[in-house]
Amino acid sequence: MLVLATAGALAVTLSGCSPTAPTDEGAGTSVEEPDATAEDTGDEVEEAGDDGSGEFVVVAGTGRYAVGTDIPFGGYQLSGEPASQPDGCTWSIQDADGAVAFENQGSYAFLTDIPEGSVFVTDGCPDWEQFE
Repeated sequence: MLVLATAGALAVTLSGCSPTAPTDEGAGTSVEEPDATAEDTGDEVEEAGDDGSGEFVVVAGTGRYAVGTDIPFGGYQLSGEPASQPDGCTWSIQDADGAVAFENQGSYAFLTDIPEGSVFVTDGCPDWEQFE
């Protein structure tokens, strides 16, 4: 219940920002580090569902993803819907300058209504499944 309350507070806190419309650009492609000297992480973003919807994605549990470019805006949950964030799993939402806006607040991450240029960073986690 605390996770949902925290997630709700996060969504309300972030609702004042106005992101650009989400795009499908980058879905199903390798994700690269934001700076020009970084190497490809090899992590994949996969479209979920064979029912033709193709709207929701699955994000590898370790990687850096530009929100709105590499992955769409939305709510994400850890695969298997664990009640709490597993040991060794860390995540954060960073702004365009690399400053951490939110981090490690449970098994849900809401990448909605965040500023353009934000990056979702996840390490040592199960895959993330988009649910909204």
